[in-house]
Amino acid sequence: MDVEAVDRWMEAYRAAWISNVPSEVAALFTEDAVYAVSPFTEPWTGRDEIVRRWVAGIQQDVELTYEVLSVIDDQAIIHWHVLTRNVGDPVRVEYDGVLVLRFEPDGRCSEHREWYFRRELPG
Repeated sequence: MDVEAVDRWMEAYRAAWISNVPSEVAALFTEDAVYAVSPFTEPWTGRDEIVRRWVAGIQQDVELTYEVLSVIDDQAIIHWHVLTRNVGDPVRVEYDGVLVLRFEPDGRCSEHREWYFRRELPG
C-alpha cells in the first residue's frame, strides 16, 4: 500500500458511508475482514456481518476529512474527523479519532480498528 492507495480507499469509505449501499460497503472489505468499532466490544467478523451492521444504521449526512499519518507495508494509520447528522434530526454529532487499517494486495481492507471521541453539537 501507499498513500495514494489509502486515499482512494478512504474516498470509497466516505462514499459508502454516505450512500449506505451494501455493495459499496462490501467492496471495501475482504471476505474474512475484522472491523473493531471499539477496543471494548467484540469486533464485527466477516464482510457479511460488516455490511449487515453498517447498513442497519440510519441514513446520515456526512462530512469526513482525514489525514494519512503513516503507511508501512500493509498497514495505514489515519487521523479522521467527521460531522454527521441523521437525516431529519437537528442534532449534529462530531467524531475525532484514529483508524488503523490493514490491507490486502488488491486494496481491500482486512482489518479495521478505530478509536474515537464523540460529542453532540447544537443544531
